[in-house]
Amino acid sequence: MKTFNLLVGGTSKNLPDDWQEYRGEWIGVDRGALNLLKADKQGSIALGDFDSVDSKELDQIEVGFKEVVKLNPIKDDTDTESGVQFVLERDPKAHIRVFGISGGRLDHLLANVLMVLQDRFRMYAEQIELIDRQNNITFYNSGKHTIDKIEGYKYLSFIPLTQIDALTLDDEKYQLHNEMVSNARAFVSNEFIGNKATVYLSNGLVAVIQSKD
Repeated sequence: MKTFNLLVGGTSKNLPDDWQEYRGEWIGVDRGALNLLKADKQGSIALGDFDSVDSKELDQIEVGFKEVVKLNPIKDDTDTESGVQFVLERDPKAHIRVFGISGGRLDHLLANVLMVLQDRFRMYAEQIELIDRQNNITFYNSGKHTIDKIEGYKYLSFIPLTQIDALTLDDEKYQLHNEMVSNARAFVSNEFIGNKATVYLSNGLVAVIQSKD
């Protein structure tokens, strides 16, 4: 499975300290493309409507990337959604990490988290990972799943995004057994007991967040 790292336009101070060390092909999304250039990080593709950069910065992006995909600024998708869609059309089996998901605007953060509920992304939800300085977000459809603890991340939260008829957390610090979840809610501040944890959901979709203070 090939990995694509999308750097989107969130505040750079919310990126992990080691974000440049992540392996995979880098794609700059909108202002994220400029931030890749500033970090001397080699990106292969720049994509977006580029309404967050000026003409001089756009010139730098056009020179600095092998491929530049310009989107119509009048569109229904966010630039992040367009970036994820672009990758999946090229490689439906891709592992997609999205960096720069958080910053000043809460609507952008919510759009990034909730996009996996869209029909076009739902079947690929488990291939999508959202990362910022303090959080790692993964998604799981129905079934039993093993979660590996990320070093340095203390908290483990489960956010059902849909109705779930039976949710089980049986090897975490705080447990649930066949819990009926009728609508979206948050089970926060759980913790690993060891280096792995499991989650079982009979149906629906859950976001799993590992986080640190």
